[in-house]
Amino acid sequence: TNRQYVWRNYRVVIDIGAIYIRLADQHNASQPLFIYMAYQAVQPTQDPIPEPNMKLFSNIGSEDRRLLAAMVYSMDESIGTIMEALHSKHMLDNSIVIFISDNGAQPREFDHNIHPPTNDGLNLPLRGGKSLLYEGALRVPALVWSPLLNKSGYVSQALVHITDLLPTVLDAIDGTGIDDQDHIYGISQWHVLSNNERPVRWEVQHNVDQLWNSSAIRWYDWKLIQTRKHFGPSLADYGPYTQPLLTETLSFPTRRSTHRLNSKMYGVLTQMGRRPDYTVLTESEVECRPVPDSHLRPECMSDYCLFNVRHDPCEQHDLIGQMDRRFVQFLRHKMVTFNATSVSPLSLIPDDPKADPKLYNYTYTIMKLNMVKLIY
Repeated sequence: TNRQYVWRNYRVVIDIGAIYIRLADQHNASQPLFIYMAYQAVQPTQDPIPEPNMKLFSNIGSEDRRLLAAMVYSMDESIGTIMEALHSKHMLDNSIVIFISDNGAQPREFDHNIHPPTNDGLNLPLRGGKSLLYEGALRVPALVWSPLLNKSGYVSQALVHITDLLPTVLDAIDGTGIDDQDHIYGISQWHVLSNNERPVRWEVQHNVDQLWNSSAIRWYDWKLIQTRKHFGPSLADYGPYTQPLLTETLSFPTRRSTHRLNSKMYGVLTQMGRRPDYTVLTESEVECRPVPDSHLRPECMSDYCLFNVRHDPCEQHDLIGQMDRRFVQFLRHKMVTFNATSVSPLSLIPDDPKADPKLYNYTYTIMKLNMVKLIY
């Protein structure tokens, strides 16, 4: 049930965090350590979690949004606790911490019975949400924190893809990177991020899916996209948010500042003699030019759309009819060429009932472990 899912999801955040704290406590600080935390906290939820966390966000009028905020707060607490443990072992002085989301939020459908469930997250003013190819699904928050960075306290404008993480981390550790660079998609971004240098990536193949007619490529400032629609009318449609977001008790900036100053991570940074400058985050804000109410935003389902996402990050103006057809063909050819290297899709294979999350206490694990063959 949803209630079981929410509670177990919450317990997973707390329990797994405790496991990594014990790991840090028992680790020999003179040896390398790699920790990977794949939080499931911000997932579709509708039923309440423990009241103490909910009460922290009583100023949020929407119950669904209040639940989402409480789950995010639980994740933040877990991360802070792990960072405290690493700091107590003096390991943060030589560590790299990367926080990244795998996709944008899945905005609430107006029909609550629709599948898949949503979590009332919002990507506005960006368009779309999870499972689509608009910027609301693809442009996600991410940060790199490390005393090893030559320059910090800024918002990078570099184009970074999630496949860049592996070569970036390897490059940061010992400068070796990956031997077989020609056979991976990722690019090391360490020097770009550590020094705020010029970008090294200009292209991202977001997706090529001929079964769902869902494909997109980013090339410099241009994005060619054909995407399927979400499952029903959604807040991702730019529709007005009718529920009250906030109840006017304390202003949002005041509450945000209070939460930041009381967070465990702020305490760790203070002990390290570092003071975060939150004002730099304003550089990451996205503003969209207003359009008349009569303006119809392109659907990009029956055919491709072309956007300049630097000047139009909210993908409101399709420029495909204004560009040279050869340029559009150039971008499509890039996708076709890239798709030629792909393996056959698994989209048509039925779901395996043995993968039902309730069989594994709603946690990720390895299915059919006894069938896995290790190849050396």
